[in-house]
This record gives sequence, C-alpha cells and structure tokens, in this order.
Amino acid sequence: MLYMTKTTTRILELFHTLPARDQRTLVAQLIETARGGSFYSRMTAEQRAELDEGISEAVRGETIHAEEAFHDLALRFGFYDAA
Repeated sequence: MLYMTKTTTRILELFHTLPARDQRTLVAQLIETARGGSFYSRMTAEQRAELDEGISEAVRGETIHAEEAFHDLALRFGFYDAA
C-alpha cells in the first residue's frame, strides 16, 4: 500500500497541472536522476571529504554569519570596494 504525505499529494496535484509535454520531460529527468544514483553517490571522494568536513565544522560551531560571508565574497569578486 502506498501512503502519501501532504507534500507528495501537492506535488502530484501540481504535476497534473503541467502540459503533457512538460510532464513527459519531467518524468524523463526523474528517471535519469534515479538511474544515476544520488547526488552524494556521484560525488568524487575529494568532494565527499570536503562536504563532510564542512558539515563537521558546522556541527562544531565553526561558522560565520551569512552577512560576513557575502561581504567577503563581494569584496573578493569586486562587487564593491572595501572603502
């Protein structure tokens, strides 16, 4: 027996509002994704190690505020001057 969550039910409702062509495209993409395995399983060992380290840092509380991170990125990529 298949049990559906409210979210699953809503997704299916939205799916049925799409034109048939878009439904077929979406199903094809889902099949392709399912055959390829999970995103994590397609990552290289180095990518998984970097992700795991980032998660560990967050768990240890080694984080910075988003505003600070965005500010640093903006400076780094020249979106505005440090002045």
